[in-house]
Amino acid sequence: MKNKLKYAFVFSTVLVIGIISINLFQPNKEQQVKGSIELLVSENSYDYLVTCANKFMKLNDKITINIKKMDDYSQIKEAVNKSDKEKPANIGQIDRCSFEKLEINDSKYNNDETELLNTYSKNFAKYRVDQVKSDGKSFGIPLNSRPLGFYVREDMLKQYGYKRDSMNTWNDIIEIGKDIYQKSNGTVRIINGTGQDYKDLLELLIMENLNSGKSEEEVKSQVESMIKELKDNNILNLQEDGEFLARIASINGMKEIMALDVPCEWSIDNVPSIQPGANKFFATEGDNLVILNENSDNQKLIEKFITYVITNNEEAIKYVKGGEFFSSYLYTYKEKEIEQPVKNFVGKSPLVVLSNVEEKALGIDDYDKYIKVKKELMS
Repeated sequence: MKNKLKYAFVFSTVLVIGIISINLFQPNKEQQVKGSIELLVSENSYDYLVTCANKFMKLNDKITINIKKMDDYSQIKEAVNKSDKEKPANIGQIDRCSFEKLEINDSKYNNDETELLNTYSKNFAKYRVDQVKSDGKSFGIPLNSRPLGFYVREDMLKQYGYKRDSMNTWNDIIEIGKDIYQKSNGTVRIINGTGQDYKDLLELLIMENLNSGKSEEEVKSQVESMIKELKDNNILNLQEDGEFLARIASINGMKEIMALDVPCEWSIDNVPSIQPGANKFFATEGDNLVILNENSDNQKLIEKFITYVITNNEEAIKYVKGGEFFSSYLYTYKEKEIEQPVKNFVGKSPLVVLSNVEEKALGIDDYDKYIKVKKELMS
């Protein structure tokens, strides 16, 4: 009798464990994600998003995710205008200014994006949330950011008798730049003014001159005046192969300096200000994930995959350390890995400096004014 009771108890225990295991490891129909989606993305985030897609598909065997590299932003407008039968792309990577240039009517999926953004808004910098919100609606979910830093080649600067802490304001830059130009016999203009560096410089000056008391024309005029002063005083290097020893850049600057094979010592800190004590924390526009098309078959998949992408710190930090892109998700920078030394850099790690800028950068009060000035000066 005792044996029968013993066997009955063991059998019951095994049965209960089996039922619990089934419930734990076999998700119910509501939890399962299925369907297929396509993303149109930029080169800077392509590898990261492909990695995320592959890992997410391993976790969910009833889905298909296709990551497609964009040639230009017009493909996003084409996708929005396609019907479901044409199987259009579902998610696009784009910054707000470029999205507005496409003149697409308000997204049909603002509510879905807004709910997702509200859930994770505390994990993004305030300025970054402001960039994707207007009148209570969302224009995408932040993917990457572009906090700006002032990169200085310290070993070269010392040759001319200066230290980087003497370059705090734009007036400092002009005075030191004129002296170095003379000492170098006209071969060194200290600030790089080509390619993306010039665009970042221009955006920085727009943001530094932007305030509620100035009109669009006043801001534009002041920025043009500052650029002219920098050019007239031989501060800006405008030649692709010209010599310079400082640049305004985001994480792209770190990536390019890391790749240098010549012996050099660079450092990064906050950007120069217009006057002593003024704000030094600025960031240009980052890219967002914008929902272009969805239906009842893939709505949950789109939501789950975007969530997976923006919160995947383990994968994101690998690409951030390589300088591929700068994740907008603040928790990425809680990792100790960002403090590790970086090739060709002295002093603080570039990622420590840039993450501090990302967290402290102020939002733009009048975003429409900023966009209009930016469009005019960069056209």
